Amino acid sequence: MKGKKNSRVAPNLDQHISHEINNNGKYYCERLGAACDFFIAYSPTEQIVEWILQTKLLFDSLYFYGNERPIHISYGLQDKRDIWTFNQSGTPTEKGIEDWVKLAKTYSYNS
Repeated sequence: MKGKKNSRVAPNLDQHISHEINNNGKYYCERLGAACDFFIAYSPTEQIVEWILQTKLLFDSLYFYGNERPIHISYGLQDKRDIWTFNQSGTPTEKGIEDWVKLAKTYSYNS
């Protein structure tokens, strides 16, 4: 993690780092997950989220930024199945995606 850092990145919480180890031999992120942002051309993001939920795909957190934007999804041992969207000011919210939140919480591999 050298060079210019993004101010929105919190290495101790960021599962994008996955199992990366720092100079002290400790994991940057103790959550030991992995994450990615992805976009599938010509597929509305809402349909991708619906597919993820209907197929009960494992995930820790899912961020929905809008129908024509990438999806952020993480996988971790916590299996929180948290799903968020963002309001106009960029604050995470469940407003408007309550059905997705309910569906996500109905199935957990840890329960």
